[in-house]
Amino acid sequence: MAEIDHWHPLISGRELRRKPVAVRLLGHDLVLFRTDTGEVGALEDMCPHRRSKLSTGTVVGDRLRCQYHAWTFDLKGNGESPATPKMRACAASYETREAFGYVWVRARGSNVPFPEFDVAGFTRIGELRHLLPAPLELALDNFTEIEHTTINHHTFGHDLGDIAGVTVRTEATPERVLVNTVGPTKRINWIKRLFFGAWRGFHFHGHSYTAFSPVHVRFDHWWASPDNTRQGLVRWRIFIFFVPEDADDTRVISFMYAKSRWPGASLGWPLIRAFYMHETDREIRRDINLVSNLADKSVGLEGLKLSRFDKVMGLTRDRIERVYRGKPERAARGTETCAPELVKLGEAQPPRACLE
Repeated sequence: MAEIDHWHPLISGRELRRKPVAVRLLGHDLVLFRTDTGEVGALEDMCPHRRSKLSTGTVVGDRLRCQYHAWTFDLKGNGESPATPKMRACAASYETREAFGYVWVRARGSNVPFPEFDVAGFTRIGELRHLLPAPLELALDNFTEIEHTTINHHTFGHDLGDIAGVTVRTEATPERVLVNTVGPTKRINWIKRLFFGAWRGFHFHGHSYTAFSPVHVRFDHWWASPDNTRQGLVRWRIFIFFVPEDADDTRVISFMYAKSRWPGASLGWPLIRAFYMHETDREIRRDINLVSNLADKSVGLEGLKLSRFDKVMGLTRDRIERVYRGKPERAARGTETCAPELVKLGEAQPPRACLE
């Protein structure tokens, strides 16, 4: 199994209208286009005739027309020439799906299932997309350890003065990694405390559930009393997908949800939505700044002084290699990780270029 076999979110469906859109995924340049009937196509962004970028073309009916010599291509990459009607050409094509407001792409012929979204009882807030200038592993490292939240985040996370007392529990299966942290909440202003129900003395709960087909994390954040008898008023659930554009840049796409115990809260979500979007955007931009300033962006763990908060790093690297990239060997040699049994993986099948 190869990385391209997994479903990856690329752009919001609202962005894909009359004009084709160029995107980059795992070092591949693709073009997304929407036909007159609303179907979405994904092709290699290069005309097989004379290598022009198909993303500079136009949509005509149910086909994408190249701007160079007017060759046209259907959703499966079958190309036709107006000048030489008997000529045929194939542009590599991919499967597409629109879900949760986004356009998703995977290789043709892949049978990898669509990722699960457990959002029962939650209200949709919105989606955000950011570019993080770092490899996939480093992007995931930043989001799956919570130690840095003490001084680098405004709203979510633990108090710096009590970080030594935060409980960290890490569990793993061959395809999943779960990290739960519980401890004193960071200090936030009174307006946020009132809105969240994060009263003085409450603990912040940060649960991250990482899966690798594709690489994404479901975060659950909430506040509760130390004995867990009183809960805060708002609980956040956010799904963050890590979509490598290439070896050096990773697109971070966030799907945000929330539930509230406020009376009549559903009527207030349109107003709250803007606040939550702003807070999440600001927190992620701070993460981007942190990772951008790393002195060394190599993904190896050798020589690092890792703490109990960093145990997740070795676990995620192992699963990125086995589950996401389909390689049976472990990537994080020399680190303390659990040793899951290796699953048997079939050889990756290249995407078929054209279909009849």
